[in-house]
Amino acid sequence: MYELGGIFSIIGVILSVCFIVCFIVFFIWFVNFKIAAKTQQEWLTKFTALLLSSLLGLFIVDKVISYGTPLLTDTVSEGLFDLIKNIVLVIFGYQFNSGGKEKNE
Repeated sequence: MYELGGIFSIIGVILSVCFIVCFIVFFIWFVNFKIAAKTQQEWLTKFTALLLSSLLGLFIVDKVISYGTPLLTDTVSEGLFDLIKNIVLVIFGYQFNSGGKEKNE
């Protein structure tokens, strides 16, 4: 492969980057398509869900798709995991605490 001037390596890298970008864009589009926002609170929820889905897509690409060659360092990957975990805990805390109280009243 390296004897042919590296053209296959360049094509492989370009195809890999295109695949990763398409995966993350599809993940964000799917979340955006599923949430129909009309009020300011719904738009804020939609923005948080889109942010979470883009970070989750990056984390999935780093851990699953590029398994042999990590895209992120270990500290960045752990920090991203902690950020995703905290966002999910805040969303669930809001939905089960204050969100549920408003619906019951």
